[in-house]
Amino acid sequence: MSNLILQNLNSIILALAVAVVLVFLIVFSLFLRRRKPLKTTDKFEELFLKLKEEIKSAVAPKFMNVSVEANEISDLAVEIWRIEQRIAKSASSLPENQLKGLENSIQKMRRYLEKYDIEIIDYKNLKYNDGLNLDILSVEKDPSLPEPMVKETVEPTIMLKGQVIRKAKIILLSNH
Repeated sequence: MSNLILQNLNSIILALAVAVVLVFLIVFSLFLRRRKPLKTTDKFEELFLKLKEEIKSAVAPKFMNVSVEANEISDLAVEIWRIEQRIAKSASSLPENQLKGLENSIQKMRRYLEKYDIEIIDYKNLKYNDGLNLDILSVEKDPSLPEPMVKETVEPTIMLKGQVIRKAKIILLSNH
């Protein structure tokens, strides 16, 4: 009889042990399901990656490939700039009413370009910086300059929505 009691007791203990293990596994699996997935990176690595991308986008040239239509608009912007330059050179020889009429027409064309977020940038007499997105056509030496300067803009930079669609062509004055 004592063997029978011991067998029943062993069976009950075994059943309880199996039940405890099953309950533990169920609770553990529920805990894992509710827990958010582990991040493979820590906060510093996330910050590093974010900064790396921001620096890369800031340093990368902002030059945009554009459609034929946008290319034609950039041609138009360059021509508007050229007309402005020609008017500025001949302003003293033009009658005042003709000069005002030409300036008004240019301003209307400029407003049209601004409406479509097109910007014309002339670098004449500005300090030259290697980071500028410019094509240097020629370099003239001037040892009296403390730093390189843009002597002349042959063609301006044209930007569309903050992106360069045409680089400026310049003549550089350098002290080297």
